[in-house]
Amino acid sequence: MESKNEFEFKKVEHLNLECFKIPIFFEEILSEFIAQLIRSHPNNVYLFAFNYFDEKLKNCE
Repeated sequence: MESKNEFEFKKVEHLNLECFKIPIFFEEILSEFIAQLIRSHPNNVYLFAFNYFDEKLKNCE
């Protein structure tokens, strides 16, 4: 059985990064994510990213 994901990427023409607060450990998490992504070479990068950050969020709670 296949599950449908309604998620869609949307292009943002002018993104103002000044209004966003960057999390404390953003650089470390991003570095770890990129390292695991390169190491594992997943077929579905989007699913890998979703699962990775979902797991990170669960560990933070």
